[in-house]
Amino acid sequence: MELEHIHYVYWLSCINGIGSVKRGRLLEYFGSEEEIFGASKELLSKVRSIGTKDIAGIVSGRDKAAIQESYGKMLSKGIQFTYKGHDIYPEKLYNIYNAPYCLFYKGSLPDNSKKSVAVVGARNVSYSGSVIASQMGRQLAENGVQVASGLARGVDASAQKGSLSIAGNRTFAVMGCGVDICYPRQNIETYMLIQENGGIISEYPPGMPPVAGNFPMRNRIISGISDCILVIEAGEKSGSLITAAYGAEQGKDILVVPGDIGNKLYYGSNQLIKDGAALVTNINDIMDALGVFYDCSIKDRKEKINVNLALKEKIVYANLGLNPAHVSEIAAKSGLDIKKTMEVLIGLELKHLVCMAGNNYYALKI
Repeated sequence: MELEHIHYVYWLSCINGIGSVKRGRLLEYFGSEEEIFGASKELLSKVRSIGTKDIAGIVSGRDKAAIQESYGKMLSKGIQFTYKGHDIYPEKLYNIYNAPYCLFYKGSLPDNSKKSVAVVGARNVSYSGSVIASQMGRQLAENGVQVASGLARGVDASAQKGSLSIAGNRTFAVMGCGVDICYPRQNIETYMLIQENGGIISEYPPGMPPVAGNFPMRNRIISGISDCILVIEAGEKSGSLITAAYGAEQGKDILVVPGDIGNKLYYGSNQLIKDGAALVTNINDIMDALGVFYDCSIKDRKEKINVNLALKEKIVYANLGLNPAHVSEIAAKSGLDIKKTMEVLIGLELKHLVCMAGNNYYALKI
């Protein structure tokens, strides 16, 4: 039985005790996963930091039938797999230091052609902070911007719930555990919804528990798949400051919602602003940082018109903008089939709310 290259990558990514450093040294020494798979114990022992326990783990896992069976079981559970060099590996991650060797995911991966914003902040978020996070997540989604976070309680979950409230938008949660584990458990509903409207992503194999040391590392992926980082309520030692630091290293804009100078929840946030981060008070500031046009009058007009529309008309209308979009894209965002979407678009066109801008391309009518 011969394995495909992806099976060898999967095998190497799942060996217990072989993390990114040891894996990198093995690949540097042998040149490929296949060579590592076939290497003798003597050759393996020559690789720096590879001990007898590591060698035993490598050798004991060289069962091609078992690897193929394990990979198949993973796929049957709705967990997919990609790696550096694979055609679906997120392009934005190639530009960061220590890019993840591989990714396990449930749902889908971010669309590299679309803008993404990482929204991070306090776990013990205040009521107002939670409202702001939810509002920002929703408004980003309304403008077709993908939201990335970590599914943590507080700001993360609020922003992702806000994004999920807009039909057709996608949000992504990067985990510090296996994608088959919902952590924290209280966010199980959001965890399930994200799989249908975005993706659950991790560099750790299925079954990996939420070990504390994994979470700072996963933050580089949250910032890596994003175009800028929005910080809401970060205390002096907040984990979201790690994400901001990774983002700064990656050349991303750091955006911060300011707060009361006497409130401990904002000590880290306000320090970021002092250090040069951009101050954010509304969605316009974020869209400006992304270099995306934002028209407040269009938003207000849509809200007023929306009141008198039927449910499916509201869903389709919410996913239209000034830039023409193909009916297939509108259908995908709206969660309707193309035939029904076309029927709704024609109805909206007759109401003089949308216009056709080319063959099967539609936009808001100004």
